[in-house]
Amino acid sequence: MMERALTSELQAVVEDISDVSRHVWESGWSAANGGNLTVDVTGLVPDSMVRVAGLRELPLPLPTTSLAGRALFTTVSGARFRDVERYPERSLALIYVLADGDACQVLWGGEGEGRPTSELAAHLRIHEHLRAQHSDRRVVLHTHPTHLIAMTHLPEFRTPDFVRVLEVSLSTAYVFLHEGIGMVGPEQMGSNTLADETVRLLEGRRVVLWERHGCIAVGQDVFEAFDLTDMLEKASEVFLACVSAGYEPKRMTAREIADLRGSEGGRPSSQLTD
Repeated sequence: MMERALTSELQAVVEDISDVSRHVWESGWSAANGGNLTVDVTGLVPDSMVRVAGLRELPLPLPTTSLAGRALFTTVSGARFRDVERYPERSLALIYVLADGDACQVLWGGEGEGRPTSELAAHLRIHEHLRAQHSDRRVVLHTHPTHLIAMTHLPEFRTPDFVRVLEVSLSTAYVFLHEGIGMVGPEQMGSNTLADETVRLLEGRRVVLWERHGCIAVGQDVFEAFDLTDMLEKASEVFLACVSAGYEPKRMTAREIADLRGSEGGRPSSQLTD
């Protein structure tokens, strides 16, 4: 239907999602259908897309009246990141949260009976949190990075001490993620408890780890969310490489940290370059 065709602005977002999805797959962060993503595109959706009769409606996993009237791209349950570029309308869906907040319309994509990601509860809670904070971050990216997951298996490196991985292994990672990382203990996938704990630990942060499961990163766009995950994964890889070689990296001193921050001139992390 013509009414369901994407505007050029929305198509550009799909292309960015496709680009990052390919990077996620090539990085090895998404075995089979692991991982998921949502992007709030409310300001880009024309009224004509939500005034179409007969659109498929789906229940949401939790009530979210604060997101009523908002539109989000979401990966489809069972979809693979490696397939997004080739089959975007099968791998993604554009959903619109209805006024009562407990159901959504599928405006585009989700071919057949495709439903939003099984982790939608966490994504909705995070988007609620971001809107309540008047944040300019619109993207929630969940991936399964190998070295990050390995780190969460080691009790001595879990919260609150996980920050030592940033302080000792990769100075750029510390600058990017100086606010630290939260970590949620083992929780049922897709549960409201997992969603609520993730939001609690996102306060003042941009990344939260799910123990033995994966990573949640939020960003202004899909590239920022990917970069945060990529930097943290590299820090974990360097740390584990040092430990495997028989050397445990040492924390930076307070002076070294201060000098490091000063050398970057206080620029926002999204503007840092190596």
